[in-house]
Amino acid sequence: MAIELPVRERRVAALGGVSLAAALVCVLISPREALTGWLGAAVLFQALPMTALALLATMRLVPGEWEVDLRPVCEFAGRLWPLAALAFVPVLAGMGTIYDWSSEPAASDFQDAWLGYVPFALRTVLWFVGLGLIARGQIGRRAGEGASSAALVFLVLGGSLVAVDWLMSLDAHFHSSGFGLQVLAIEAGAAFMALLIVRMAMPGPIARPGILGGLLLTLMVVWAYFQFLPYLVIWSGNLPEGAAWYAQRGGDGWSLVLWVVIALSLAVLGALFFAQVRTRLRPLRLAAAIALAGKGLEFAWFALPGRGGLAVLAYALTLAGLAALGAAGLGILCRMETPA
Repeated sequence: MAIELPVRERRVAALGGVSLAAALVCVLISPREALTGWLGAAVLFQALPMTALALLATMRLVPGEWEVDLRPVCEFAGRLWPLAALAFVPVLAGMGTIYDWSSEPAASDFQDAWLGYVPFALRTVLWFVGLGLIARGQIGRRAGEGASSAALVFLVLGGSLVAVDWLMSLDAHFHSSGFGLQVLAIEAGAAFMALLIVRMAMPGPIARPGILGGLLLTLMVVWAYFQFLPYLVIWSGNLPEGAAWYAQRGGDGWSLVLWVVIALSLAVLGALFFAQVRTRLRPLRLAAAIALAGKGLEFAWFALPGRGGLAVLAYALTLAGLAALGAAGLGILCRMETPA
């Protein structure tokens, strides 16, 4: 049976398509810069279905009142994994343009075997196949406790592994054992903030906003820990590759971006310690929106320095386009599931 797109969703999807088309025009102008921006946006967007599926698996293992408020939006977002996978098609097609390791001699035999076209693409494909299998089990409460436990292991280990592939290997000389967890902390926080905002816009009351506020506070604390610890290790050990990586993010205006990220994040983190913010919908929505803006800037700070201004523009256009298509998809799914 054909599904007629509602007018609002059709317009949002059209705007998303225009934004993605503009990003592709940037690729024609400067492939390396624009594809790096596209990569950053695609990685951040795939965090939405990834985090939604992780929350669904956790609900199976730790059921409670929080499931009533979060399950619907998580099931909707979990269904966006095909869109996230499609967003990586330009990345895989332009690997040779994005990554320097594709044209430079490998520093070791392991790097030569690991960072090749086929292994890189295979790991990316397997990641999204895994998301699809997890979505099939978690959406609709079909998965048992064993499958949910395995799903969480896959999402944490696999998510940190592909983060190294997608982002850390942009600089083949930089190595950090905590990089994958750093990226996961940003992804999980940003995705949960987006889920929280969408849930508040959906019909139906939120029974326990304090639980959702507590989850947001927890994710912000985890973020602070995983962002500070690797910096401390690199600084205390005076590691040259790590110092160079951070130094690159201190020029061309990126130091200002970092200070904005820190200010926004710490402001939200401090506000969430107050029950008046954590347990009330309006201030909680505002806190989530401010923190989400900070996470978008922080992800750009991780992925884009050294790639030029067009990378920033392509990142913004791609992220806006994917967000619009995702919002249209969520709107359609919500209408289909909501009784008339």
